[in-house]
Amino acid sequence: MTDLLVSVRDDCEFQDAIATGVGIIDFKEPRHGALAPVDPTVWHSAALRITELNQLNRFTAAGGDSLIPARPRLSAALGEAEGWQAVASQLPRTFDFAKIGPSQIKTAAAMQGLWESASQCIGPTTELVAVAYADSDSAACLPAEQVFQLAGEFGFRRCLIDTFSKTGRSSIEYLGYERLRTIGQIAKQASMKWSLAGSIRIAMIDSLISERIFPDCYAVRGDVCHQGRSGRLCASRLKQWVDRMALMHSRSFGPIESC
Repeated sequence: MTDLLVSVRDDCEFQDAIATGVGIIDFKEPRHGALAPVDPTVWHSAALRITELNQLNRFTAAGGDSLIPARPRLSAALGEAEGWQAVASQLPRTFDFAKIGPSQIKTAAAMQGLWESASQCIGPTTELVAVAYADSDSAACLPAEQVFQLAGEFGFRRCLIDTFSKTGRSSIEYLGYERLRTIGQIAKQASMKWSLAGSIRIAMIDSLISERIFPDCYAVRGDVCHQGRSGRLCASRLKQWVDRMALMHSRSFGPIESC
């Protein structure tokens, strides 16, 4: 089963993502970098909405209104290795996932040190997701394969590939199919789920499938927005992605027509 993660920047976009049925909703400010955090007040507003949905879903289970949206999982970008501490302590425990960019992390020891500090800070109810940058040279950090290998050794359950430089060049273009297959194999051997982000477009899915590359999650922003990642969410593009994931599930990764 392939998940869909959509990044949002504010409460309005959050509500749109819920209404469209997005399974994982990620909070970040796309105008300020790859994994820049939103204002913590946005996190707290989302946490309150999730509490309301939990209560409504319990009511539904007891025979109430059956039209209540499903409770999405919440994810938060905390920033890069330099600066994440300024906001991490404000992340509500309601959030399922958190992630930190590894820019300027050039050694395995420094990478593990970051993960240890972050894990202690965010607490046991929020899962830290390891992040690798496809354009590791631009980010001055370890290559994606090494990050995945280290994450497996560290005991991570999830990893994400993203791009540090938001120029429109995708993770697929930076890494190529062969490296992506290797990364998928590393994740599988470590029993980790992995997400593919970084200017991913819905038209790329068929090529990835034909190359036998199956991320556990697609993470998108620009392809579901008007005028790129810094624009506003587009309801029709959101629905196209949600429908495509549902089609992939129904056909179990068989031959799929393009949306």
